[in-house]
Amino acid sequence: MKIPFSWLKEQVALTSTPAQIADDLVRLGHEVEGVELPRAGVSGVRVGQITSKAPHPDADKLSLLKVDIGEAAPLDIVCGASNMGEGDKIPVATIGTSLPNGLKIKKGKIRGETSCGMCCSETELGLADESAGLLILPADAPVGVEVGEFLQMEEAVFDLSITPNRGDCMNTRGIARDLAADANLPLMGVAPCTAEIDAAVSAPAVSVTAETDCPAYMARRIEGVKLADSPAWMQAGLIMAGMRPVNGIVDVLNYVMLYLGQPMHAFDADKLSGEINIRSAEDGEAFKALDGRELKLNAGDLVVADQGSVIALAGIMGSEDSGVSDGTVNIVLESAFFRPARVSETRRTYAMVSEASMRFERGVDPEMVATGMQQATKIITDLFGGVVGEITVCGNTSGINAGKQMHCSVSGIEKRLGITLPEEVDDVLRRMGFGILRHADKLEVVIPPFRHDVSIPEDMSEEYARVIGFDAIPEILPALATTAPAKPDRSIHDAVAGGFLQVVTYAFISEKEQRLFVPEDGCDIRLQNPISDAMSVMRRTAWAGLLNVAKHNLNRQQPGVSIAEQGRLYKNTEQGHDENNILAWLMSGEIEADQWHSSARSADFFDLKGAVEAWLAKRGLTGRFIADDSIQGLQAGQSAKILIGREEAGRIGKVDGDIAAAFDIDIPVFVADINLDVLHAGKKAKFSPLAEFPGVERDLVFLMEKAAFVRDAGADAIVQTVKKAGGKLLMDARVFDLYEGKGVAEGMVSVGVRFTLQDPARTLTQEDSDAASSAIIAAMDKRFGVSLRG
Repeated sequence: MKIPFSWLKEQVALTSTPAQIADDLVRLGHEVEGVELPRAGVSGVRVGQITSKAPHPDADKLSLLKVDIGEAAPLDIVCGASNMGEGDKIPVATIGTSLPNGLKIKKGKIRGETSCGMCCSETELGLADESAGLLILPADAPVGVEVGEFLQMEEAVFDLSITPNRGDCMNTRGIARDLAADANLPLMGVAPCTAEIDAAVSAPAVSVTAETDCPAYMARRIEGVKLADSPAWMQAGLIMAGMRPVNGIVDVLNYVMLYLGQPMHAFDADKLSGEINIRSAEDGEAFKALDGRELKLNAGDLVVADQGSVIALAGIMGSEDSGVSDGTVNIVLESAFFRPARVSETRRTYAMVSEASMRFERGVDPEMVATGMQQATKIITDLFGGVVGEITVCGNTSGINAGKQMHCSVSGIEKRLGITLPEEVDDVLRRMGFGILRHADKLEVVIPPFRHDVSIPEDMSEEYARVIGFDAIPEILPALATTAPAKPDRSIHDAVAGGFLQVVTYAFISEKEQRLFVPEDGCDIRLQNPISDAMSVMRRTAWAGLLNVAKHNLNRQQPGVSIAEQGRLYKNTEQGHDENNILAWLMSGEIEADQWHSSARSADFFDLKGAVEAWLAKRGLTGRFIADDSIQGLQAGQSAKILIGREEAGRIGKVDGDIAAAFDIDIPVFVADINLDVLHAGKKAKFSPLAEFPGVERDLVFLMEKAAFVRDAGADAIVQTVKKAGGKLLMDARVFDLYEGKGVAEGMVSVGVRFTLQDPARTLTQEDSDAASSAIIAAMDKRFGVSLRG
């Protein structure tokens, strides 16, 4: 928010410099992003009068001017403009002046003629983006005076970042109130103004159905308005305040809003039909906003409507059909107090931010509802004429946020801040509108109605802190009880060390995405006021977020994606909300680029399986991957559950092709996740000396039914059986071959198992090898009913 310094000085007699005011604002808790100095930017530019004009002897488009700037002798200036003549008064940048566009004026020669300055256009003065020639000043402009002073350019403009809790300071009066209280200066009252009522102008018919969301509403009809552009002084002020002039009526309402903090709206009275009603919208009701968007409203949205349609989304934006245009003659002014929470909910639903909504959702000053109406009426009739009707009033502003009291202790605030509270600080807060009464250690506070953000003792601690100054609070850490340091969680770090990039996605996803990987079982945690439909439920799967990240990267010509995320999943249970800490991986696309020695290779199931196994190995854990075709969202035949001991700890597999396509991904995608909360402590690595005696490696090839291998066995089950039967001498076992085809009966599959035996204390004999082989053959026959391939 931008505030011209002149506006502040109209409300409080400030004598400090802009730099000092900026420091005061920061101390009072208002972030100052910058201070613009428009007048300083044209320092050295003076009012000059052309005393003679002659053509340049060597250039058809240049003129030789003699310009009087109030010095002993006129200046010789070479000028390329053509819209000036003798006697005109123009801005003249003297030698040494630096203009807003960065140009520094120096004495020089142009086509052989000396030029001792520069005649300026509006563009060079920073007053416009483009101009057709020099800026011709009024005839009464005093020669030699600084142009910035004559044009009443702002001495300074403060660019403020108002914190969300200080809605009362989103206007000039709120900031002036804080500065006046801090400097012990009087705050100028708002000049009372009452428009002359014409009995021939009827008062608008208004009713309020949604009284909770709209406790006060005022409307007034003004007829015979001759709409024109707002005056130059108002447009200049609005531009300095960061707003674009629109038309006379809108500019007046914006000016009052920036000055007093009360947003208002004007309707074209001739476009309204019947009574105005402030009510809740019907589900699916149509609304075409001023910005051109066409909405289908939800039941409960607060709207302003006439007998035919919705004419405004209350506190946010008016309708296109009822808005003021160049042809408007009769208007209805609206000034109201809308419940902040309702405006905020509706604004988030439709992502429709406006200057009005930013103020209404933070809470406006109830006293300004009527004051703003009177001020706007007076300015409109003074500028554009018209006759005024009575104000229709619904509700009462006197009871809004009024009479709130709080009790706290002085010692409690002092303990929180670490400083004593001198009683003179109470006087500052009283000037800010608070009612402060001390009784020894007790503090009784009456909260002003415009301070919607103050309700608990901690809020008063902040008020005292900003008046005293945050710099005065000692930099001493509070005493804390000694606790054992938490063991660092390196889950995501180890995943990153394995070649994955860490990502962080939202904990909110769409219900549609949730259903891709989680069945509808009534356990979703739904947001009551989601930012959008795409963020309506708390996630129960991390895969949807990872797929969105993969889509984003693949669409930007990334050949492959390997990402991981550590986060939480959320679920409703009979005992309440449940959260699980998980680590999730995603692999898709190239993992090896084209090289001179090999071609590019894309990720497959076993790449991700290997990454998960390596991650588990760092924790001293071994995972068993058991085929499971029932995992929702994963492709049958390429999905498995991950067991750690007897506990199911995670899942892994290839994303179903249709689901990947729903994310606009047309290549295979592999995902996995591990529930970190169910992992037990792994075995600590121990050093074992290298064996001095050689090992023995043996191969066994079994013949088994293919259906049985797929259904009951699988590589993991076979390896576990071999390891269990091999005894203490068995060091390693793996499936090294899987074959079907020529030489193997139809419906059968040949499975090759390779195992290694070793004893660190002796050389193994043939008998040792045969005994282990016999035990393994027997175990395979017992578990799977298979025999050696002949």
